[in-house]
Amino acid sequence: MAAPFFTTNAPIKALTDKGCDVRLIIRFSPITTPQALRQAFENSRVKVRYFTDSKFPTKLYIIDDIALVGSANLTHDGLQANRELSVLLGQDRDDAFNALRGLFDDLWNDADVLNEEVLRQYEKAFKSREKPQDEDAFERFIHKFVDPATPKSIVVGSNKKSKERAFIQGFRQKYDEILVPAHHEILEVAQQNGFGRPEYAGQDTQIEMGRFLGWLRRTQGSGNGWRETSLLSDPKDRAKRIAEYVQIWQSTDDTAKGDVYHASAEIENIANIRTYLCDPNELAHLSFDDLFRYLTGCHAFLERLRFVSKDIGEGLSGLERLRIDFQKKNTLEAVVRTVRYLLSGPGDAIERAYDCVYGGYKLNGFGEAGVMELLGWGDPRRPPFNNRSIRGIRLLGFDVEHLVAGE
Repeated sequence: MAAPFFTTNAPIKALTDKGCDVRLIIRFSPITTPQALRQAFENSRVKVRYFTDSKFPTKLYIIDDIALVGSANLTHDGLQANRELSVLLGQDRDDAFNALRGLFDDLWNDADVLNEEVLRQYEKAFKSREKPQDEDAFERFIHKFVDPATPKSIVVGSNKKSKERAFIQGFRQKYDEILVPAHHEILEVAQQNGFGRPEYAGQDTQIEMGRFLGWLRRTQGSGNGWRETSLLSDPKDRAKRIAEYVQIWQSTDDTAKGDVYHASAEIENIANIRTYLCDPNELAHLSFDDLFRYLTGCHAFLERLRFVSKDIGEGLSGLERLRIDFQKKNTLEAVVRTVRYLLSGPGDAIERAYDCVYGGYKLNGFGEAGVMELLGWGDPRRPPFNNRSIRGIRLLGFDVEHLVAGE
């Protein structure tokens, strides 16, 4: 579904109540309401992308084998009150049907991903007393809150997105459209099935979830087992598999299973990240050794042990060799600068993560998995992800194998 103006969720709810998945493209405008966007965004069967350009006029609705193209917006007036004109096309009788699907896919690929942070900025803008009603003025106004998102076809010479924007949108698609919803689905089903071991009682649920997904990968999906289980497209089938593994998790005697940290140590590690790395004042006074120790609370960083040359610090422990290697490649000032920017910097978290993986805040030996796990521990609105947890999500039936960094 694509429409510049969006104020009613009724048609979307009618579809999702029947088990349909919906892709929705809208435009930030003085008409599109944050309330409608919030309802769509919080519907697990809906993915939302957006433009900010006032020249995005498309009203296109494709449902199974029919398409509706015309003048009707996704508003109460557009669907029920106004005298709109639309044309109905069928896949079995109209050659243009497939062209319309291609047009939608082009728009979808070019639109920006709506995530929680962008939506909060839109809500803030909409409440502003300075919000104009004029379309062109609103476009200039909204760019004070979010970056421009423009259909490529309306700008001469813009056949391709900038490399940076393309990478950032790839990040948003990977995390905000696929992994975050999958994580929420797993947690919801797990909690419905008695998830919660006593050693994690009273703690942030994300800590046990991280441990659970890592445990799944190591115990139930060792080797290539995590990618050899069947994919499950039906949420009911995924819920059954999740419930089965939750029962095993609840009854096991070894939640660490040869891993580095048990529950008490895991809880302490996350507390240290949130106390010392998320607070710029605390961070500024850390020695390199302390900073390194707190970063090792991220499993993705610890997995770098496999890549450290044995020639470094012969006779020392693997952890000490990792510290020496990391310190050779990064100064204390560089690490502090990156951690401060990632966890406490301004603007959108995904854009900061991009800068820490590909841009001017990149550290040697601390890649995407480490960045996204650290960001998740530091930001209560974002789950932590690393390669191990993504493999655990894949084992539960989600199609995420291609999202493992380096795979």
